[in-house]
Amino acid sequence: MMREALCEGTEDTAFEELWKVKAPSKVLAFAWRLLRDRLPTSINLHKRQVEINDRRCVFCNSLEEDTGHLFFHCSKISPLWWESMSWVNTVGPFPQTPKHHFLHHIYGSVEGVRVNRWKCWWLALTWSIWQQRNRILFSNDTFNANKIMDDAAFLLRTWLRNFEKDFGSSYNHWSSNLRLGFIC
Repeated sequence: MMREALCEGTEDTAFEELWKVKAPSKVLAFAWRLLRDRLPTSINLHKRQVEINDRRCVFCNSLEEDTGHLFFHCSKISPLWWESMSWVNTVGPFPQTPKHHFLHHIYGSVEGVRVNRWKCWWLALTWSIWQQRNRILFSNDTFNANKIMDDAAFLLRTWLRNFEKDFGSSYNHWSSNLRLGFIC
């Protein structure tokens, strides 16, 4: 009973924090599906009786594609998170589930971090990972970690220009000084 209440509380907290973020509604809906493990990954499609020939991750091509692996633990993706975490001097293991990763990402931040921007970064990076995955699957694209980071940086800057009244940094300045964008 206690464990169920704790899980429900964590879920409620994750969704409360998600809906506070100033980001496009389609990205928030995507993140909601990610946190609930409702994205059409290979494993989720297989569970729904959809025949999938190859359930391996399109990035590393070794482990099965579930949400935890695809977005956080894949050997090609985890360096992107480690780089991001280094910007705010945060270290530690990544939680297994997307919901706990999101909460760890925002509550594990050190003091002096612009929390809304940090939440938006989590959304921009997960969205960019998903977009890259879909380009590989449906357009025969190849994995490009730099493109994922560049896409996420561009998205974040676009959102901040639209949602933060005084944000006016040029893209070149922003993308070459990402770390500074998160520090108060």
